Amino acid sequence: MKRVFNFTIFSVLFLTLIVVSCENEEEALGTSVSKIITPDGKSSCPDSHPFEACGQCWTDANQAQSAGCNEDGNGGGGDNGGGGQNNDCPPSHPYAACDQCWADANQAQSGGCNEDGNGGGDGNGGGDGNGGGNNGGGTPCGDYNYNPNNTTCVIIVANGSGCMNSDGLFVSSKGVVSNPCNTKEAVLDIERNLGIDIENQFIEQSGYQGNVPSINPTMTKSDFIIYMKALFINININGKTGDQFATEFADLLDTNNDGILTRNEASMAKGADPRQVLNLEPIFGIDGGLATDDVLAYVGLYLGDGALDKYAGDLPQTVQDNMANFTRTWQPGVNAASKRYDSNK
Repeated sequence: MKRVFNFTIFSVLFLTLIVVSCENEEEALGTSVSKIITPDGKSSCPDSHPFEACGQCWTDANQAQSAGCNEDGNGGGGDNGGGGQNNDCPPSHPYAACDQCWADANQAQSGGCNEDGNGGGDGNGGGDGNGGGNNGGGTPCGDYNYNPNNTTCVIIVANGSGCMNSDGLFVSSKGVVSNPCNTKEAVLDIERNLGIDIENQFIEQSGYQGNVPSINPTMTKSDFIIYMKALFINININGKTGDQFATEFADLLDTNNDGILTRNEASMAKGADPRQVLNLEPIFGIDGGLATDDVLAYVGLYLGDGALDKYAGDLPQTVQDNMANFTRTWQPGVNAASKRYDSNK
């Protein structure tokens, strides 16, 4: 039960790239507001801030200049990158064609788009005062700008789990923006609090958005058992304890019995079960393949679409509560305001 990207071509696609080049730019534009997206898919300044400069909207030229923006007004634009193609694509999907953003030309063609595209992303579209703007704030996170208020969909994830915003970050179906930096910390929480070793390459790439990294992380079976036992504390079903479920699950994943688990090995073992749940059905239920993905995702033994930090939502409440004892996650609860993320952990 893989989660895959299926990009649907829409007749109207709202594309406005919102890029923050540095913290200094954010500070300079602090008194401005972001452009709005009109029903025809174009961006414009609201009536309250009609003066456009430095990719942002201001009440007038004086306000822009007082905030450090010396660009001539009403020159931002940025709706089209040139040649009819929209260049306002996020870094994760820079190839623009058929009014959609793709990872590359091959992905566009496999999605039924045979139109010549362009590289997009860097020119004429957003940032650097030529369009876009910074949507009112955000903080740097590696190659990304994390703005929890930027929940507007730019690329729809076809399986309904969410979408990608103009910063190239995943937005859950409950309107919560993925934070790649906190995702990495969530994985580090597991390593530190449980005293186990998670592969460094996976930790470095665990904040991935959209495209799944082509890596095959490894983990010792003994460390994986420690992690699974921590997830299954207080579970006892018909006399079978959580510790027993955890050990049995690890043995089923270790198909060559070498004491080492890999992403590819775990994927094949799980995939060999039509229900994709192996021995965990009593805990997760008959349709618990997605929950099985969830427990594997945080240690790199499963990687899926969108973003790693959207995982955990398919877990039973008891398992989610156990997870919250040793790691953070932003996975929303009953509504977008009740995020399961504790910055103090």
